[in-house]
Amino acid sequence: MTSLQAVERTMSELNLLGPDGWPAWTQVLQKAHKTNYGRSEDPIYLHLASKTRLGAVTLLAVQFQDFLQEDGRYLLLQLSITDQNLLSTIQSNQVGQLAWQMPKSREYFHLTGKFYICSAPRQVTRYSPPVLPHVVNQNNAEDLAAQRQASNQFWESKRLEQWRKLPAKTRASYTWPQAGSTPKGPPSSFQCLAMEDMTSTTTSNAGNRDSVMSQDSNPMSSPSSPSSVSSFRSRWNLTGSNNNNNNAGGEVSTPTSPTSSINGNNKIRNDNPAKILHDIAFDNFCLLVFKPLDIVHFESSPLPPKRTIYTTDAAGQWAVSEANP
Repeated sequence: MTSLQAVERTMSELNLLGPDGWPAWTQVLQKAHKTNYGRSEDPIYLHLASKTRLGAVTLLAVQFQDFLQEDGRYLLLQLSITDQNLLSTIQSNQVGQLAWQMPKSREYFHLTGKFYICSAPRQVTRYSPPVLPHVVNQNNAEDLAAQRQASNQFWESKRLEQWRKLPAKTRASYTWPQAGSTPKGPPSSFQCLAMEDMTSTTTSNAGNRDSVMSQDSNPMSSPSSPSSVSSFRSRWNLTGSNNNNNNAGGEVSTPTSPTSSINGNNKIRNDNPAKILHDIAFDNFCLLVFKPLDIVHFESSPLPPKRTIYTTDAAGQWAVSEANP
């Protein structure tokens, strides 16, 4: 059996209970989300519980971002590569639990599953997102390397898509110091309070974020701190435009710099503070992908209350049962 046939068999073994082709709980959860939040732009926080390698229990708050439209079994959450508390928790234990309390409908979801980290290509993390069968099939990828490449391109396009959906204030927070660290950074670290998306003409294709073009217009809606930009230049080993003897035009080309020169006329210049800040914020932005494996749905509105349990077996088939409230 080829690897592609194995993927197709895994897909066919799923017990597709919902009319949209995904397990029934996906519609239940998405309907509850729509009922409770509608088109509200207020952030949605869930509680994440997990255990470290040493057995210590951790309880953190994570921000919900979206449902994966291409596969209803996956939830997308926000993660900053600088958030060492959350990052180390996930990298030490891929399995965790999410608690989601719906404020209006008086119901909650307790989800147990696996986390995956969709980060910038230049970032190195554990537990990269899984290869989705329909993505592999669409790209006609038959060998493992081609499947992984198609998967990486797909997930990077999702990261870019969600970055563009973020409010300007949320984007700006990805330039701030590590959340929860002490002592608190100086006021200059938090002077970037809003950041416009600058990827529309800075990425030649959604699957390769290293192919970036310059955009000297459309700066951030609020000016960035000179001291913040200076610290970012130092972090990315960026110097002044005339300090590189190998670049007569003044562009700096370093392997890890978001302002590396690109073949042809499409080059990123290092004399745009807003662009530097934006690129580093975008690199800090990750999607925390969550795939539930067991779900408890509790509804307190009816009398008696209703408790529904969704579980999967080793073959990936879903079963639904009602339990005592």
